[in-house]
Amino acid sequence: MWRNKILAILLALPSIAFSFNEEAPDSLSEVSRPVTQIYNLEAGGVRILDTYLSPLYYSGYSLALSGVWTKALPAHNPRRLTMRFDASLRADFTDNPGRTASMYALEADFSWGLARRWKLPYGLQLTAGGSAGVEVGVIYLPRNGNNPASALASFDIAATASLSRVISLGKVPVLLSENLSIPSFSLFFSPQYGEPYYEIYLGNHSGLIHAGWWGNHFGIDNLIAADMDFGSTALRIGYHFRVRSSFVCQTNISRTSHAFVIGVIPHGLGLKPKPSPKTININALY
Repeated sequence: MWRNKILAILLALPSIAFSFNEEAPDSLSEVSRPVTQIYNLEAGGVRILDTYLSPLYYSGYSLALSGVWTKALPAHNPRRLTMRFDASLRADFTDNPGRTASMYALEADFSWGLARRWKLPYGLQLTAGGSAGVEVGVIYLPRNGNNPASALASFDIAATASLSRVISLGKVPVLLSENLSIPSFSLFFSPQYGEPYYEIYLGNHSGLIHAGWWGNHFGIDNLIAADMDFGSTALRIGYHFRVRSSFVCQTNISRTSHAFVIGVIPHGLGLKPKPSPKTININALY
């Protein structure tokens, strides 16, 4: 009886050892979670309304520089949770309908967010999450002698989502993506209608900060992009639709822009296969 048990164990040892050897490459593989950097240049048209400065819409062109940094987080499953940091600086140059006055705007924004991703059929990837960010800027109308400038400042909690898929354009892998961000809760700055900044400087600080939601402080960022991975570098081409509007204290501020986006992704996306079988690359974008 004991002989039969010992014989069965000896016969099973090779298969057990074989199974461990099969799992060894995965257990010994190095997991790489690279930081994907994207640097963009945007150019397009913009339309601005700021009733604190003027009742007229001003239209013209907008230029922006932006950067995006993404990474898969070292959670229990790094393929599920991603982190993202965005920063941008934009300048707007506009004129009134009669081309008799010019209005300028300068704005910077920074945001940090987390997203959960899901792999869907047909090679699709869906992400959903949230972000927290700050936007600051100024709108300047030189022809106004008393109140020539309007300050912009807000802290936003936004809902974010994206949908992406990798396709091939000849021998070049291309990542197609739709990225959406909608501020849902905000704290933003706005003086009373006609209140000069000199009064604020003298100490009249009441009623300057307002709670915002979709009804009085609406915004949307919609980016459609195609990232072509050439190996050591990737090229981004896209379209960016952006809206920022607020209505409080009888003051309406609205900024709408449509921009063409061209960007560069140093070190590429890693879509092209590389001869390093013991490294598992987990990219935050796909």
